[in-house]
Amino acid sequence: MSAITLPPAPSAAELVAGLRAGRLHPRAVVEATIARIIRVDPHLRAVAQPCFDSARAEADRLAALPLAERGALAGLPITVKGSFDVAGVVSACGLTSRAQHIPAVDAPIIARLRAAGAIIVATTTVPDNCWAQETFSPIDGRTVNPWDRQRAVGGSTGGEAALIAAGASPLGIGSDIAGSIRLPAAFCGIVGLRLTSASLPADGHWPPATGAMRELLGFGPMARTVSDVALVSAILRQQEPRLPDPALVQRRRLLLWHDNALAPASRAMRQAVTKAGELLAAAGMQPVAAGPRARHWSLLGWVGRFGRAERAAVARGFGNGVAWSPFIEAGRVLIGCGRIGWPALIYWCASHYSSLLLNAIGIDGQAMAAQLRQQFLDLIDHDGLAICPVFPTTAPRHGYSWHTWLTTIGYQVWVNLAGLPALTVPLGQNRRGMPVGIQIVAGPHQEDRLLAAGAIIEAARSRQSMVQ
Repeated sequence: MSAITLPPAPSAAELVAGLRAGRLHPRAVVEATIARIIRVDPHLRAVAQPCFDSARAEADRLAALPLAERGALAGLPITVKGSFDVAGVVSACGLTSRAQHIPAVDAPIIARLRAAGAIIVATTTVPDNCWAQETFSPIDGRTVNPWDRQRAVGGSTGGEAALIAAGASPLGIGSDIAGSIRLPAAFCGIVGLRLTSASLPADGHWPPATGAMRELLGFGPMARTVSDVALVSAILRQQEPRLPDPALVQRRRLLLWHDNALAPASRAMRQAVTKAGELLAAAGMQPVAAGPRARHWSLLGWVGRFGRAERAAVARGFGNGVAWSPFIEAGRVLIGCGRIGWPALIYWCASHYSSLLLNAIGIDGQAMAAQLRQQFLDLIDHDGLAICPVFPTTAPRHGYSWHTWLTTIGYQVWVNLAGLPALTVPLGQNRRGMPVGIQIVAGPHQEDRLLAAGAIIEAARSRQSMVQ
């Protein structure tokens, strides 16, 4: 194991408190963040585009304003997944076809954060078109896990997770259409929140969310603490920031299960789910060992949601508006002139051709989504929660995804298929020293309940080791 370590970094909430009180200067906080990024990124390869000069200028602009006019975040440095448009910055989404794309305006989500006083210091790496569960692309290379550089960060919000886990970014913004926030957060030992599908504007995010893709796609913040995620979640949802309220989980049902797909969960994952359940039971929740039956077929439903329009949108995503063919791109790779990284190509071919097959035999992904959501809501009595693994193991070695997508992706995509919010929370480390994370899932628009549960688990984790 070869870990990347830095001295402890202040949380986003601590930085915001200092900035809003005038104890910290925006320029000083930005410079400290830039210095940490410069120190670790040669080892991680997590930065897609540095925005250091513009961040310094924005920090100086904010510093010239009265404290009351600097916004809720008051000059907090953040990083942004490279799939979002950031004005004046190359926003390639890991694609050779978009290597020169420089948007003129921010994506609406990014604009909300800027209006609240966030300062963007860098955009971060993703697999091509966000279409893989490993963060590798021809233009950015491979991003590595700061806990062990031989292991994956997951995808597609892998650069964000790596930088945050290494202490080089206090907070980041990601997207999740098939586990893309939750999986990297679990692999890297940080907190990641996927908000309810279609609850935030999708403009300015690549690939474009066409048709059913919009119902599978969620956005959200990533950070090292639940309170940091809660702060920015409120801003994204245009609500007043507030601390998570433990009373929101009392007397609510809590579903617990260990296996979501064909691959069984490891001992550490099973132990983590059990321990999280015990902590929430002690906080007043009512645990039940049960889960929606339809989750076992969620991969079929997820792929079945991709019809002609959705497949065309993904193809145009790879070609930056020009529809590329997965068959032709696979051929280009075989003859040595590929334009797409192999993890993204494998996932694209798998999803494209399997959706053709499922559409041909009449699999109704929309009906499967409705059935799954209703089963889940019935089991949690509409305002309860569920705890389960995000992935059956801790972060695997690089190259894992080509042979595990069929057996493990069901751990994540059932949440997307049902359009639900979910929160990844770390529970400690396994015997090899790798982080162990679980996901908490709620009904639509119940993010505050998720954050309350996460805060309870996090507080207990700070007092004791959770898993072995």
